[in-house]
Amino acid sequence: MSELMTPPEGPDELHVSEHAAQLELLLARQRRVDSIQSLIVSLIIIGLIAAVLFFISLQFASKDAEVIVSYAAPPEAEENPVDRPDMAIGAKPKPTSASSSMARVIAAAVEAPLNVPMPEESNPTTLFGIDDDFTAGFGAGDGDGDGGGGSSFFGTPRPGRRIIYIVDFSESMNSSAEGGGTRLDAAKKELNRSIGALKTGSAFNVIFFSSTAWTIETDGPKHDENGWNGLNEPPPIAWHPATEQVKAAFAKEVNSMGVGRGTVWFSPLKMALSMTPRPDTIYMLSDGEPSDLDYALNRIDSMNPDSIPVDTIALESPGSAAYAMNEMANETGGRFTLIYKGKAISGLGAEKFLSDDFDD
Repeated sequence: MSELMTPPEGPDELHVSEHAAQLELLLARQRRVDSIQSLIVSLIIIGLIAAVLFFISLQFASKDAEVIVSYAAPPEAEENPVDRPDMAIGAKPKPTSASSSMARVIAAAVEAPLNVPMPEESNPTTLFGIDDDFTAGFGAGDGDGDGGGGSSFFGTPRPGRRIIYIVDFSESMNSSAEGGGTRLDAAKKELNRSIGALKTGSAFNVIFFSSTAWTIETDGPKHDENGWNGLNEPPPIAWHPATEQVKAAFAKEVNSMGVGRGTVWFSPLKMALSMTPRPDTIYMLSDGEPSDLDYALNRIDSMNPDSIPVDTIALESPGSAAYAMNEMANETGGRFTLIYKGKAISGLGAEKFLSDDFDD
């Protein structure tokens, strides 16, 4: 009889089976260790997140809300109460406007502990002068509040320690002025007054111009012929201290200064804006429209990187000349003033004088 019998395992096969069983046990043990470690790490991370959230919540819980408290002083009792008549009985209240019901109430019926004065706006159309002619002068006081200087010229006050006067000395300035004399006489008188009023500690200079620009240092007697014509680099301009001796010397030079022909603005403005250190205040007076108006206006920004305001004064010249001076003031952030019939007019009151068809 034939029987099927499983052959007995040899020693090598028994060794392999034991080794596989041991390997399986090691893998199972490693899986358990890895699972336990993953669980521990997860618990630690969750614990850290919970701790961070807890501390954040403590910060918000411990921060008290800010309380805004307003105070109002109690109204003072009247020393002498005055009886006020009651409103007429039966008087009908005036209906409010349609928009008033939509307005938000932003004021409270309490008295503030401080009184804040509201500035009064002066009437810009009022003539700014003292008298009907130049003999009264145009001084508006000087000083900038800190004892450090300040100036005024034809009713235009400015603070500042370094002042430049750019003054038209063209032939048209010999025209007659209101109240007698010439425009040049009026300009010289006000220029000397303004310089004479400068405080110690100030510095200044005067740039005269017609078709060229010059100072008292320029060779004379025909200064305009030796002045700077705007080509190449401008000549250096010195600052002079406002001492009594220097002011007296300037007054003598101003009074004897002659006029030239033509009117240009670029050369005197370039000279003033090239000074070192730069001016704090620039006054510019003229009685005519310059031949290089567009050229000067187009280049004033590049000449004036510090945006120094140029205060312009149109002397007895309404119309196109005044319009040109107003344009220069607007371009630099300065103030425009028109001297007309001996009066200084500025602001809205000067606008009607800027048109070519101005009717006197």
